[in-house]
Amino acid sequence: MSLSESTSETSLRELILEHEVSVDFYHEARQGVTSRRDGIDELEDILESIDDDFRRGVVLDLLGRRSDARKVLSGCQDNPYCMHLLGKLLLEEGNSSAALQVLEPGWSKGSREPRVGMLYCEALILEGDVDRARALLSEISAPDDHPRICYLRGLLHQHEGDYHEALACYGTAAEGTPEETRYQFRLGYMHSLYGDEEKAIEAYRMCQRTAPLYAHAMINLGVLYEDSDRFEEAITCYRMVLLSNKDHGRARLYLRDAEASQSMYYDRDREKEEVRKMQVLQIPVTEFELSVRSRNCLQKMGIYTLGDLVSKSEAELLSYKNFGETSLQEIRKILTQKNLRLGEGVRSDDTRLLAINGEAASLLGEPVSILELSSRSQRCMDRLEIETISDLLQRNELELVSQKNFGVTSLNEVKKKLSERGLTLSSG
Repeated sequence: MSLSESTSETSLRELILEHEVSVDFYHEARQGVTSRRDGIDELEDILESIDDDFRRGVVLDLLGRRSDARKVLSGCQDNPYCMHLLGKLLLEEGNSSAALQVLEPGWSKGSREPRVGMLYCEALILEGDVDRARALLSEISAPDDHPRICYLRGLLHQHEGDYHEALACYGTAAEGTPEETRYQFRLGYMHSLYGDEEKAIEAYRMCQRTAPLYAHAMINLGVLYEDSDRFEEAITCYRMVLLSNKDHGRARLYLRDAEASQSMYYDRDREKEEVRKMQVLQIPVTEFELSVRSRNCLQKMGIYTLGDLVSKSEAELLSYKNFGETSLQEIRKILTQKNLRLGEGVRSDDTRLLAINGEAASLLGEPVSILELSSRSQRCMDRLEIETISDLLQRNELELVSQKNFGVTSLNEVKKKLSERGLTLSSG
């Protein structure tokens, strides 16, 4: 039974510690972790039991500790699996120069593992040494329609400016191995060059489903979301990158810009809404078809505009002589046409939090401790620096479950506590 066939039938500990290592080991281990919601928590325990440098490097990277993983793998480059994985991680980080320095000596020393050759070929292309890359590609024994071969051809076409062929090759590669994040990243990049943002987003989102997080893909995805004014989703992408690497400078910069843009976006919307409100409130009541009795009553009460009208309550109107239920129904009807109500002013869709009213709105400034969450859930709140109910409502499910030790049980607990108070998490 292959490793991929057995991942769903064995424990993660057995998968990491007992299965025979191979050039596919990292890929299959990543699939095993991604398919288990509590996989990251299990890896923390497994790490203490690992003596083998290659397995240790794999687990460290899956835990999001890539710099530690590279240090371990750098110390065992005589092992072809360590060399292969180190080169792969460097390429994922966009460091093709360092990857070349790792892969070239290993290939030259006689390692003829096709997968090492493919990574070596990729590094050569990215470093601009296309002739050597072509020669190497011709030496590698693999079917022409193999996803990795299609990917390398896509890189060559892209380097030569033949973007149409590059897009086709990346599409074939991604279709053949959809869980390979580098293929999806390149596919998303080419779609964005052609202006097909929805397909680009779809490809980048595929990178969102694997562990560890592919930071470059999430940054690009966030930028696309910003271009579509989907600021909450962009902010989620940047926060996810920072959760995996708190020192990621670009993610921190982009997060700050996205939050500022979101504020400006909502400010513009509010300004437009306020202008619309003022225009509506200034409409004379004489522009509406009212009975003579209702018109006379309003005039005697000094009500000349809709603004004057909504400042009155139903009780106030009914207390006036000759103003009865029939007249009240007339008034309700014209106000409904303009999305207004007596005594309540204008009802408008503002930002999500501003739309919350009543008793629920009074909770926004309260500390999350009033939810009386379990210690595990509360620790997640602390890690995310969520101090108030308002802070919590601006987070979505994906951000919460990406936290260590925060699984479905904790998520359901938070959702239930909020629901009891008429509140929900963000849908971004």
